[in-house]
Amino acid sequence: MQVLLLGAGTVTSRLNMQLAEQGHSVIAQIAAFTPQHIDLFDFRALVVVSPESSVSPESLVKAAERGKMIFVVAGVGDGMASWANGVGVPSIAYPPSDVDINKLYEEMRRADAGNLAADDQYRRAVLGSDMSARIQSGMAVRKIAITSPKGGTGKTTVAVNLAVALALSGITTYLVDADGNAGALQYHMRMERVNTTMIGLLRREIAKANKGVMGDVASGAAYLNAFTPLENLPTLRVLPGLITDDLGDEVLQQEGKVAEVIQGLYEAGVAAGGVVIMDVGINPAHVVHRAALKAAEGIAIVIKPEIPDLAETRRWIARMINSLASVVGKGSAHEFIGSRVKLCYNQVVGDGFKAAHKMLQQALSEDKIELALIPNGIIPIVDPRLAAQAVNSDRRDDILIWRYKKEKLEELGPFADSLLGFASHFVPAVREGASRIGLLPSPTKKRGWFAKG
Repeated sequence: MQVLLLGAGTVTSRLNMQLAEQGHSVIAQIAAFTPQHIDLFDFRALVVVSPESSVSPESLVKAAERGKMIFVVAGVGDGMASWANGVGVPSIAYPPSDVDINKLYEEMRRADAGNLAADDQYRRAVLGSDMSARIQSGMAVRKIAITSPKGGTGKTTVAVNLAVALALSGITTYLVDADGNAGALQYHMRMERVNTTMIGLLRREIAKANKGVMGDVASGAAYLNAFTPLENLPTLRVLPGLITDDLGDEVLQQEGKVAEVIQGLYEAGVAAGGVVIMDVGINPAHVVHRAALKAAEGIAIVIKPEIPDLAETRRWIARMINSLASVVGKGSAHEFIGSRVKLCYNQVVGDGFKAAHKMLQQALSEDKIELALIPNGIIPIVDPRLAAQAVNSDRRDDILIWRYKKEKLEELGPFADSLLGFASHFVPAVREGASRIGLLPSPTKKRGWFAKG
């Protein structure tokens, strides 16, 4: 493990030598630490010898936000020891005994083996020690598919910002590019290197099945390892890339295996205590889209309050009901759509969406589709300048909701509030986590159209 060691005394010097003996790499030993050092040094863990260094809890929180593991050496009565114990950061006594030092090395070995989660430390350090339990008890829907009946609605932008909002709020989030038409998550998330892609994972699993190989997929390990963690947001992992130039790709001809992998991704993420978001393409008949929608607990349909979007939404819902009805019956098909679909109006100006929604309801009634759909999400239009920067910037934290947390731009306040209102339909705990990190704007009077459903 690459370690940044904080301290300038005898205990720190002793640790420096012993860490090397334990197989760790001390990339630097410095006496004072500020958030600027996070970008200056390439390290995975901070070891803080409190009496021999200058560092503030606020700086350590910044490190935790960037996915760094933190270990503290501090004496009884030391404020750093109280902070570490309060947020659940591993700590040992100062001056450390041999037993204490062995305890530190054991904690570091656990972290290096992936058994001490950076996302849990993020929650504890940034949100408070009680947040993990609150999050686990407050997740109503963990398998989320985000789709749209047509292109140009901002579906992927909503998916990306929703995933980032959940992750910033302390919820371990797995974001999957399951769009077979125009997958672009890799670019939205500014990912240059990835563990694998969706199409790569599918090809690998089909190859294994053809050879009769039973791997570790059943345990979920292969699925979790397919995700690429984000260094500057440890609670978010991403699996990009379904696009293939080969329309006859063998992968897309094996529907049963595709469904198995999609289900495996959902289940692995949930089993790991997280939420899985799949960005699904516009064609519900596509083999990957169909599998992602069928296995989802919540389906967000993102549209703009415009007549072409309303018409395509009407057709999309009708197609889904007819397709399901042929298998489970019309009543069950209506129940499936009614219980899972959350409607999200995007790029809204004023209250014009109300008339659009009324038109959609009337159209569905004409088709004898009686669904009590409500606008679960009403996302206001964003300043085009800010929207363009979010797409074209090479900085991941210029994503709109991330930028709001960082800069508190007043013009992004309504967007942040509305997005988190939509997120709470799936994960009620998100608003508490968001409030703790200052992601929510100052309270304003809420519109009745935001009521849960």
